[in-house]
Amino acid sequence: MNYKEITLMINHELEPFIADILNEVGANGVVIEDSEELKKGRIETFGEIYELDPADYPESDVRVKVYFSELDYHDGIIEMIKEKINQLHDVKVTRLEISTNEVQEEDWANEWKNHFHAFKVSDKFVIVPSWESYDALQEGEHAIHLDPGMAFGTGDHATTSMCLKLIEKYVLPNQSVIDVGTGSGILSIAAHKLGAAPIKALDLDAVAVKVAQDNFEKNDCLDAITAEPGNLLKGETEKRDVIFANILAHIVDLMIDDSYALLNDNGLFITSGIIEEKETMIVEHLERVGYRILEITRDSGWIAIAARKEA
Repeated sequence: MNYKEITLMINHELEPFIADILNEVGANGVVIEDSEELKKGRIETFGEIYELDPADYPESDVRVKVYFSELDYHDGIIEMIKEKINQLHDVKVTRLEISTNEVQEEDWANEWKNHFHAFKVSDKFVIVPSWESYDALQEGEHAIHLDPGMAFGTGDHATTSMCLKLIEKYVLPNQSVIDVGTGSGILSIAAHKLGAAPIKALDLDAVAVKVAQDNFEKNDCLDAITAEPGNLLKGETEKRDVIFANILAHIVDLMIDDSYALLNDNGLFITSGIIEEKETMIVEHLERVGYRILEITRDSGWIAIAARKEA
């Protein structure tokens, strides 16, 4: 299957909102290249130093590449993107340039390989692409072998990295987990590495479910994690100790009540994909149904929340 690549050049003020907009129009995968990253030069993360390649970034503003399968793409998508951007309130749009390109399936894999390399995302987790090897694991670290394919979640975006840090802090061995909107399966794999069980991974996108299963196999946990299509928590009846939801704020808001009902007493809800502007809405809803906020982390205009269901 081939794909349509849409490239957007946008100003920085638009960047916190663009993933939400692209998700709403059915995007399958997004690459964000922010010129501000170049100002960091060499980046030190958890003791490891990375050299940024200027060729991977625009000279100014933000370049966003979004992908649609040939079955999902239609000419109206670009107009939908423009319309949703124009509907944003109090956001100054100083740059919006859109172009398209055809991407062959074999080129899709190469596109990811250009942008995705092994890196340490937290104290305990190292993300390793399936096409690379990593021999520097330290005691107490876990390697998550990953091929993102056509699914979200490589660990390099703030929303996913914040979730991984909360998972390593709060999730305990033998806790039961349900991962909503699993994408690449990265959060489920992390939970498995920490000894959580049983684990169920859900995603509305059947392609994401297949990608997640492939990644579970790469991490020797295919038999330990159940992956299947699912619409948020609808139809789920088995209570769990932990629920993950790295989605988007308006979708998280839709599932807060169901998550509370599905958790055991003292159960944990870890959620991200929330822009800072939506923080008050989400926190108030969580507290209204009975959650106690344990921690809120922030990165690049996004927040992640760990909340406890009080017994």
